[in-house]
Amino acid sequence: MNNLVIKRSQLVEFQVTGTPTTLKRYAPIPVPNLSRNNIVLYGIEVFTADQLSDTPSGNVVIPTLRQNQAVLTFVDVNKDQFIYNFPIFSGIRANVGGFVTLFQPRLINLTDCYLQLTDGTGISSDQVVAVNLYYQLVGE
Repeated sequence: MNNLVIKRSQLVEFQVTGTPTTLKRYAPIPVPNLSRNNIVLYGIEVFTADQLSDTPSGNVVIPTLRQNQAVLTFVDVNKDQFIYNFPIFSGIRANVGGFVTLFQPRLINLTDCYLQLTDGTGISSDQVVAVNLYYQLVGE
């Protein structure tokens, strides 16, 4: 297990709205303190129902059996999809030897980032993929 120095972290929820479909991009639920363009993302950790059944805001996390049915894309402030179609399976620590997924730090605009389903079977409307972001503010 790696020992990550956590500067800041925040749980973000990508919510499946409406009928789960493979063609739709699901945005994160807005997080006021992350809505500015001063978030430098350097790592993520993904949770399914085995690790976190419900989020602190009361949303149901997608079933662990569906961890191979969703991908995440992170977009920087230059509109570069620097993490494109990243399988959520690969962001779950239990699946990757206990490691947090680390990136070359990038300034992001969270509202441009999204989740997509590769298969909507067994996923219900309003369920979420919970992602813990490891980040710092510009200048920290």
